[in-house]
Amino acid sequence: MTSTPSQDDKQCLLCGQCLAVCPVFLATGREELSPKAKQHLLRHFRERPEALAEAPVRVLADRCLSCGRCAVACPHHLSVPDALARLRSGHPLWHQWVWRRWIEQGRLLWPALAQASRLVPQVVAPEALRPMLRSAASMLAGNRPAPWLRVSHYDKEAGKGQVVLLFAGCTARRIRPRWLHTAKALLRRLGYSIAEGRGFTCCGSTLDHAGIPDAASSARAVNLAVWRAAGRPVLATFCATCHHGLAAYVDDDTLGWADGEREAWRESLRPLSTLWGATTFETLEAAPAAIRYHQPCHWYGKDPDLAWLRDAMPGRVTTPGGPVCCGMGGVLQLADAPLSQEVASDCWHHLLPSEAAASPAPDTHSATSGNAPDGQSPDVPGLAGPATDDHTSRRHNILTGCSGCTLQLTATAPADATVHHWLDIIDPVPAAVSPDACPE
Repeated sequence: MTSTPSQDDKQCLLCGQCLAVCPVFLATGREELSPKAKQHLLRHFRERPEALAEAPVRVLADRCLSCGRCAVACPHHLSVPDALARLRSGHPLWHQWVWRRWIEQGRLLWPALAQASRLVPQVVAPEALRPMLRSAASMLAGNRPAPWLRVSHYDKEAGKGQVVLLFAGCTARRIRPRWLHTAKALLRRLGYSIAEGRGFTCCGSTLDHAGIPDAASSARAVNLAVWRAAGRPVLATFCATCHHGLAAYVDDDTLGWADGEREAWRESLRPLSTLWGATTFETLEAAPAAIRYHQPCHWYGKDPDLAWLRDAMPGRVTTPGGPVCCGMGGVLQLADAPLSQEVASDCWHHLLPSEAAASPAPDTHSATSGNAPDGQSPDVPGLAGPATDDHTSRRHNILTGCSGCTLQLTATAPADATVHHWLDIIDPVPAAVSPDACPE
């Protein structure tokens, strides 16, 4: 991602504003891992480039979750993830090679590794790859609960005359197609025309922060071309990280923007949960009385999904106070798996009562912890499993609005917690309508 000279010229004030929002610092208490400390070291390396040895660079670069909260809190809006991405790019290791293939070839790799994770005990897998196996195992644990919400009235004026293009993201396209199906069913009933989004790829954000800028740039160019070919319609997302990655396109000067096109892109990008208009929802009998919502880092506290859920299920949805990160961090799982796990444990400490958070899912290849009784999911090609998961046997029910957070939380969940994306819990068919009449 390109940056302006004015941003590069600004230096860290060492004010410490970032300490209050950095999940790595808050989870570990180690100030040397804070954005402030990283900025101090980056400044030292800029002034004395001969000190920039490879080992210290990787130690520095591989201990960041790339959440970007520091840039929001910083008076100069300095982004540690962007700076560290440049370091990773200049000092590549095997992490980048693995991560690039994980993202670019995921249509085949994700389902295959998900199945393999059931057969290969993690104790015999290379230690550095065990986080990938845990993520793969979490893909199997995706059975749908009985619906918690149903549309009681559609505002068909909300989408009248509007065309919408759904950016599903890697997870929905590869292993959670039901999210896309539910989103399309909702939008069609709202009166939207759905444009063909075939050709979309990764938003590029995770590739950028992994230090693979050429792949990120290619992904951005492909996605922008799909949007242009569709006639520059509304671009809807249901993943906070995808939305964040797409929003950053306007800062990329290499994309060949036409006059006014950046503004059109910015205005077209909409979270799916903001497209309902005056549509109303009813809470169903299967809905838990208490639901904890994990706020994805990339909404930076301004979470439209949370606002809608609180309106749809009044009195049921609560969140932990303060910034809490799931610990996903993209390539961080390869570069520093223990740190990723430490942040995840801190996240569960805030999401759940202390006695529940103290019993995380075992570190095995099994996907049975969290969601799926048999470790199977109907969404993964070649696997069969029950269509629903009865939440009544679980004491703790977690929702979120990010694909990566859904996978990470599922992979690290205590045995008595279940994790779902909010699209999992919606029945898009009004009570008076036969399910057979719901458009595909």
